[in-house]
Amino acid sequence: MSTPDFTQTYFQLFDLPVRFAVDTVALGDVYRQLQRELHPDRFASAANHEQRIAVQYSAFVNEAYAVLKAPLPRALYLLELKGMSQEEISRQQVDGGFLIEQMELREKLETMHDLVDPDTVLDHLVGEISADIKLHHAEFESAYTHSDLPAAASACVKMQYLEKLLQEAEQIESDLMDN
Repeated sequence: MSTPDFTQTYFQLFDLPVRFAVDTVALGDVYRQLQRELHPDRFASAANHEQRIAVQYSAFVNEAYAVLKAPLPRALYLLELKGMSQEEISRQQVDGGFLIEQMELREKLETMHDLVDPDTVLDHLVGEISADIKLHHAEFESAYTHSDLPAAASACVKMQYLEKLLQEAEQIESDLMDN
């Protein structure tokens, strides 16, 4: 194992350009290569401090991979690299129309159990939420590419709302399957 550099960005670690769109195949390939290099068996006879560094570096690689492979954490990380804190991002204004849409989607989710055929409605709702998420991915990418950090942060806030709604919808779907 080469000497780990904990100061490099996640993009540098995986030798990827610093941008929202990520080559997930290349990301996965480098991740698997790093995991092979860091496998505990390779350090079984190494000194304790070398074993400890390998474990720490492995944790660093795992965290970097988790952040870069998912769009929302990747977007938040890109903003962090530009100097925006999580607090600054969450303070970004989102338009009232978006908030009203979120309330309407949440109401639909809450009434799902009362419907005669919730599966069809839920499938449609999950599709709608997923499409909205993709729309805000594009919104983020455009704003970030044009260095409009407030608009990029606003897109992140919208993605956070929608990801939470999608998780709730998937939980309801799971509950319905169990019943």
